[in-house]
Amino acid sequence: MQPQKSFFLKAAPLLLVLFIDGMGLSLVVPVLNALMFDPNSSFFAGTHISAGMHNFIYGAIISSFMLCWFFGAAWLGDLSDSLGRKKCLIICLAGASVSYLISAVAVICSSVTLLIIGRVIAGLTAGSQPIAQAAIIDISDEQHKARNIGYILLSISLGFILGPLFGGFLSDNRIVSWFDFSTPFYFAALISFLNIILLCWTFKESAVIKTHKISLNFYKAIEIFISAFKHPDIGRLSIIFFIFIFGWSSFYSFISVFLIKVYAFSPLQISLFMAVMGFGFGTGTGVLVPFLTKRFALMPIFNVVTILSALFSVMMVVIQHAWVSWIFVAPLACCIAIGYSVILTIFSNKVSADKQGWVMGITGSIMALDWAINGVLVGVVAAWSATLPIWIAAIALVMVLVCYYFLYTRRAER
Repeated sequence: MQPQKSFFLKAAPLLLVLFIDGMGLSLVVPVLNALMFDPNSSFFAGTHISAGMHNFIYGAIISSFMLCWFFGAAWLGDLSDSLGRKKCLIICLAGASVSYLISAVAVICSSVTLLIIGRVIAGLTAGSQPIAQAAIIDISDEQHKARNIGYILLSISLGFILGPLFGGFLSDNRIVSWFDFSTPFYFAALISFLNIILLCWTFKESAVIKTHKISLNFYKAIEIFISAFKHPDIGRLSIIFFIFIFGWSSFYSFISVFLIKVYAFSPLQISLFMAVMGFGFGTGTGVLVPFLTKRFALMPIFNVVTILSALFSVMMVVIQHAWVSWIFVAPLACCIAIGYSVILTIFSNKVSADKQGWVMGITGSIMALDWAINGVLVGVVAAWSATLPIWIAAIALVMVLVCYYFLYTRRAER
């Protein structure tokens, strides 16, 4: 048995890192949406760019971050098994701090190029979540692993609640005259730097560090990604996880575009909406994951919450009233959070203790590849209709169950 108090004493620095990381990432979302789509934004002032090109640039900014995350997350996750969780987390946080500073300058200079460079650096060093997940798994026993992974996502969710609020607040010059769209990036750079100090001061290395030569090569992430499909259980789970995250990333990336175009939401309204979404994440991970995993098998939980997520997505586009979106976003986020917590636990259960960094790196690289593909593909689709990305999200979530049937249920019947 693992006393809850003992776990929190060991995990507190990591949970705080994840909270600050989630807050820093989520406060950027309403700012990027406002820069790209708010009529009052001066980012594209003096240029003649079509609505379709706006969507493409927005997708490219998201994809540049996520594509680099694909390489960085897999490599850093695997590297943390060799170099240690603490050193790799410091690398991630330093990269985040630099990237936010470059993004702030990009906003001031109205430079798409600098904004993409900032997101590239952020992506290459955005492996903190899978590394912190691996570190928390290091200090978790089997009985409480699902609960502790839920606490990981609860910490991130709390950051997601506060992040958009900070983003909306710090970019509104009606509150403070010198606030603008660059202020949230400066704030994110500061908290990332403070996060480094906190980690150095409070966190004790959790991994059993291997002693072998460390190499950096461009193909490492691809090799790690391919290695997932050489493992029978991890390979099948990876396919299901890929489709699940594709559906979620389609919704998350473009729900703000939907709200701006269909309901003319302001940046502050978007920030509040994202905070409600974060509340849904927190409820799912902090309350329902521990409750459900004690009473039901993991895969049935995942299947039920996935189909509910698809249903809630459909309701938001079929019943086009702003209040419907406000009502359904928290339950949808709650279901996604439960599904994500559960499938990460299933991934972890399939490998030994010395492979936790590797398998969490796999999940991170799958997520990153999903978001990279999604940003470009769905960004082009969004130029045709603001509702299409949400429909794509719902269809992808339904496809998760189809894949589960063919990869697990039907396979077992043979």
